[in-house]
Parts: sequence; structure tokens; C-alpha cells
Amino acid sequence: MSPSQLALPLIPEDRQETRFDSRYAAELEKTVRFGLRRRDLQGILPSGSVTVDAALGVGGLPRGRIVELFGPPGVGKTTLGLQAVAAVQRDGETAAFVDVERSFDPGYAAQMGVDLDALLLARAEDGQQAFRILEKLAGCKAVDLIVVDSAAALVPPEEREAALGEATPFAQCELLASGLRRLARALQGSPACVVFLNQVRSYQGFGYSETSAGGWALKLHASVRADLRERAELRSGTRVQLRVVKNQLARPRQTEFDFAGGVGVVREAELLDRGVEAGVIQSGKGGFVYDGQVIGRNRFEVLERLAQHATLAAQIHTDVRLALGLTQRRPMGRDDRAKEAKASGVSNG
Repeated sequence: MSPSQLALPLIPEDRQETRFDSRYAAELEKTVRFGLRRRDLQGILPSGSVTVDAALGVGGLPRGRIVELFGPPGVGKTTLGLQAVAAVQRDGETAAFVDVERSFDPGYAAQMGVDLDALLLARAEDGQQAFRILEKLAGCKAVDLIVVDSAAALVPPEEREAALGEATPFAQCELLASGLRRLARALQGSPACVVFLNQVRSYQGFGYSETSAGGWALKLHASVRADLRERAELRSGTRVQLRVVKNQLARPRQTEFDFAGGVGVVREAELLDRGVEAGVIQSGKGGFVYDGQVIGRNRFEVLERLAQHATLAAQIHTDVRLALGLTQRRPMGRDDRAKEAKASGVSNG
């Protein structure tokens, strides 16, 4: 008896070739040239900050990927998430906010520039319900940015019914491992970027003094992980360090920016800092020079002038993005083909 007959004893010989052809054809339909899928890897979303866009290495938040922002309490993780939501909405895209901690403040979000009428707000009872919401939002391909606040609050439903002190952290790790696997599959071909805001925990072992909550599952599935730390106190805010500790799309980078509550990354300060780094603004004994003109003798004067002259700030913003290589790449666009078909139909009509 031949090996083929041993492998397929129940399939008639006249149907074996047909079955193999249909199965191989179905597998080959999923394999296309990389040039046809390249646009799926080029989609980005604005973070609302030139500094954050440059630190991410690809010019913004990558579509179809998971991003983790973690740090100690009060460093500004939620504010950065709301700043990204406002920037995405200004571009005409759809954003969702999954409030697991039940701490969403609509007044503060409106102060950050978020359009509350267009925002999709979901409040989950536990981590299992939150992952079901995330899977549906990512799979529907109608949402561009999803901010989850926070990963540390994604607890299993059994923990709500357990007595105080009886719940173990391993249940949360198992929940995250299972939920993130399903979410990663739902993000394949999706225009959405999921941003998890996370907290740090004290941890002694394997050479680490602290780690982010939730175990290793989120560290594995996140394409980009950024650590936020407060470095210094300023008169109108704080100086925050952003250190990208993992990046599957570009090399990890480290940067600093001025941060203020209700504002996020201070635009005037980051334009000055990134402009000096990129060579757009020259600093010398006479002050700061842009395009052959002195825009201020010191840092305070430059920030005041940029705040009062929107046209000058917009010019520097454009030059800084070009100098940093943050050109506008074509987004993936869930309905680009529909728009093109509609436009061609209108023109033909």
C-alpha cells in the first residue's frame, strides 16, 4: 500500500486531486506580493506632539499595532492619551476611549481638545468585558485609535467575587495573555492602533527593581513600549523623559519635553527643543535665531513669542517636521477604495 493511500484512506482517488487543489488554492490566496501589502505597514496616526512622533521612529502611532505607555502615577499617561485622541479627531478620524478605571473626566477631556460628541466611550466592568469591547472595536475596522486606561485595571471577573486578599496576580496574567492573543489577531488588517496606559510596580527579581503591571504578555504583544519619567519641576509644569524601551518598527530612542496638566506636551517648548536639535533654530550668544532673525534672547522670550505668533509657530513646526524626517505618509485608510470608486463614479456620471 502506498503512503498516499495510507494518508487518505477515506477519500476516493478521483477526488483526492480536487481536494488538494482547492486546499492549496485557498492557502495561496492569503499569499500575495509584499508590494501589495506594503501600504498596510505604512499607516500612522498623529500623537499630537512632534517630540512623541519623532521618538516613535515612524512619525506617529502605527496602525494595526499595540502601543504601551507606562510610568509612575501622575507622570501624564492619561493626558498623553487624550492628546492623541484630540489629534486623531482633528484629522477627521474616529477615536475610542475604554475607561476600565472608571475615572474618565469629560471636562478635562474637553480641555485637552477632545470632541466629546464624536468620542466613543466604553466602560467595562472587568478585563474580560474590556477585551470583548477591544476585539469588536478593532475588528469592525471603523475605529482608528483606541486608548485603554488602564492595563493594570484589567482584572478577571473572578476577582470581583473573591474575598479581599484571596485573588492572585496570576489570574490577571492569564487574562492578559489570552485577551492579547485574540486582540492581536483582530488587529491584523485593521486601521486601529491600541494604546494601553499602564502603571509600574515594585518588583525584585531577575535583576529588575520594578516592572509594569500585568506580567509579560503585554511586553510581548506590544510593538512599541515607552517609559515616562518625571525629571524636573518647572514653573508651569514638569520636565518629562520619554524612553522607548522596545520598538519593532524603528530603533529605540530617548527624548525629553515640557509637560503641563490640561495641555500635555507644551507645543512652544518642544518646537524650540526639537528645532535646536534639528538645526532649524540656531542658539548663540545673541539668542535664538530662526531664518536669519532673532526670535528671542533666552528660552522664556522664545516661548512667549511662539505663543503669541501662531504663524511663526506654524512655520517652525513645518520646518522641524521636515528636518526630523516626519513627512506625512499615506495612511492605510479603511475606505480608500470606496472613496476612489465613488469619485470615479461621480466623474463618469
